[in-house]
Amino acid sequence: MMFSALNTLARAAVTAALLALMPAMARAQAMHGAGNTTCQQFLRAARSSDILYHQASNWLLGYVSGMNAALRASGSAAIVTVGNDQLMKSAGDYCEANPARTIADAAGEWYRSVPRQPVAQEAPPPANYDHLKKPFARPSKSM
Repeated sequence: MMFSALNTLARAAVTAALLALMPAMARAQAMHGAGNTTCQQFLRAARSSDILYHQASNWLLGYVSGMNAALRASGSAAIVTVGNDQLMKSAGDYCEANPARTIADAAGEWYRSVPRQPVAQEAPPPANYDHLKKPFARPSKSM
């Protein structure tokens, strides 16, 4: 009986410890890859054309592409219409002002502030599929 009570107490203590660590573990694993690059590292790499700059730049462009795809799929809000060079300049400006922050922080800040345009509505599907019943054009065999 006493062993059972200790076992239950031990399980409760381990569970409490894990629950207490969960927010820290979630923060530590929230961002993977080049998103964890600090702005200071990003700027240093940009000035020397280091591979880290290219990796972080691709991460940033992928972030915007992913956000645009998610917005387009949901049919909400708008998509970013700024070119790659302007996005990199915006990230560089943010990093100059915030060297201790990360590239992910920069992406989150400037994504909210860049110009956007409404998501274009896709054309509705055809009312019927009669166009699929027609034969496809084939090249003539005359030579």
